[in-house]
Parts: sequence; C-alpha cells; structure tokens
Amino acid sequence: ASGEIHYDGHSLIINGSALVVQSAEFHYFRLPSPDLWQDILEKLKAGGFNAVSVYFNWAYHSPRPGVYDFTGVRDVDRFLRTAESAGLYVIARPGPYINAETTGGGFPAWLKLVPGRARSSDAGYTAAYREWLGHINPIIARHQITRGGSVILYNIENEYAVNTDAAYMEDLQNQAAAAGITVPIMHNDCCDAASWTSTWANGPGAVELPGVDDYPQSFDCAHPDVWRPWGEGVTERLRDDIPALALDYQAGAIDLQNADYDNCRALTGPQYMKFFFKSNVLRSGATLLSYYMGFGSTNWGWLAQPNDVQTSYDYGAAITEARQLTTKYDEFKRQGMFVTSVAPLAR
Repeated sequence: ASGEIHYDGHSLIINGSALVVQSAEFHYFRLPSPDLWQDILEKLKAGGFNAVSVYFNWAYHSPRPGVYDFTGVRDVDRFLRTAESAGLYVIARPGPYINAETTGGGFPAWLKLVPGRARSSDAGYTAAYREWLGHINPIIARHQITRGGSVILYNIENEYAVNTDAAYMEDLQNQAAAAGITVPIMHNDCCDAASWTSTWANGPGAVELPGVDDYPQSFDCAHPDVWRPWGEGVTERLRDDIPALALDYQAGAIDLQNADYDNCRALTGPQYMKFFFKSNVLRSGATLLSYYMGFGSTNWGWLAQPNDVQTSYDYGAAITEARQLTTKYDEFKRQGMFVTSVAPLAR
C-alpha cells in the first residue's frame, strides 16, 4: 500500500507519525556484490538505523554517451528492493555531482568532452545530466513511499556552493517532478552552515528541505586523540518551517596518506559519538540524522578520486571494510534504538 510523507518545523511525518530518522550512508558501487547488500542493510537495521542514504554514481552506470547499464552489480532497482525488504527507509541521492571521494565526483569520463561548464545550466552539460536523470529518476520514483516503496527523500546536487547557478538547481527539481518524484526534495549544504546563510534555503533554486553537512572532528587520523572541531558541530535549522537536518554528519574519516583506518575509527569513536551525536539531538533538536559513512567498503578499479591512492574506503566506519562490527556499531545501536523509539524527541 502507498504511504504518505509530510514535514513540519520539527520532523518528518510518515504515515501520520512524527519520526526521528537515523540514517547511515552506504554505497552499492563500493560493494559490487548484490548478494552482500542484504548483509549490510540488515546489519544497519539491527544497529539502530531506520534509514539508509545512498549516492547513485552516474559514471558507474554510463561508460559512454547514451549507454547506461543497470544490470548485475549495477542493478539499483534490486538495491532499493533489498532496502525495502530490510525495513529501511531510503534517502536517494542521484547527484548529478556526488563527490563521495569518487573520480570526477561521479561524473562519467566522457563528460570531459562535452562543451560547457559542469554543474551549471550550460547547454552541453544540461543535455548530459538530463540524460542521466532520465534513466535514474524513474527507477527512484517507483520506489517512493508514496508508491508503496521506501524512498522518503530525494537529494539534488551535493554541497553546491561554488559558481552556483539557480537555474540549474531549479531544472534539477523540474526534472525530478517530471519523472514523478513527489517526496520532499532536499540539498546538503557544506559545512557547518552556522557560520553562513544557506544558499538554497530561500530564493531562486531553493529546495523544500535544506540541510547541512558537519565534519566537526575533521580528518587528522594521525592524531586520533586530538579534538579539532570545525565549529561546534551543532546542526542549524535553516528555516523555521522545516526540521533541523543533519545531513552527511561525520561518522568516520578518510586518510589519504596512511590508510590507517583504525586511527580514523578512534578519531571518530564512541567518545566523539557520545558528545556530538547526542548534542545534535538534545541541543539542536535535530530529527533527521544521516551519518557518513555507516559502511565504507572498497574503491574498485578507477573509482577513487586521484589523491585517494589506496583501494580501501573503510572510512573508520561502524562496520569495517570486511563487514565486521565495531564498538562504534555498538554505540550507534544504543543511540539509534533510543532516538527512534522515544516519541517526544520527534517534537
């Protein structure tokens, strides 16, 4: 049966109930084994999460213009079905630009030959990204909660704050609407938006649900005992009529030099989690918490960005690259079971 999703100034309201969303990021393209997707998604569900956030990687699906592959390890319809069967809501993030420490931020190599500036309303780029969205949006649309699936939110672009083009942001939303996307559309501003006014909270190109990314512990994995916050790490409410949305909240770190992900796990371990994550709910009143990453996994082939020389994308996450559970997983479970079950927190 189809469901309903709304929101007010406090939280998302799903099928009439206010909800605290506890989400973990997981990239299917870093685990190219559909049989193992279920393992990770079930572990996230058991670990106190009620949602999974996922980037859809344009480059992974399109080796050349006009050619798209959604079969086998690229079967995102299967991924979304598996998330539904695991009992997880889905935050869908098709870009077109995703960053995610991927080559070209998820742009296919052939886009380099297309005239016009990427991430703008230039004609060549517009035709290219409309082609991508024309393939991925219908897949996402049929898995929305409003059609009986589990997709509850749709993210356009990613941390888009340089050379910004409001017409581009508006067209991304128009393309989504034309494909039947009816769940709320959001955008993640970077980073620690407490220090500046959100680009996409109001005015041309604004989205329904603007949220912020926060990485308060930064990425200095070589010194895991040093706390070096980018600001307070407290999520800001960007408009009075929407919830405080902690999108891409730091739950690990990359280590481009040493690949010592045990240190990254210590840098963002239970001590950090107990302070920042609990403060986010109890001080900020945040009711949508999406943690990057829940499971990092592996960079295959030429997937990684050029300065990320190792294959591992373990990220110091709660679930290791080898799909093993850690003390961070334990802490996520303690907090997740609490915030998703104590109803007054949603208000």
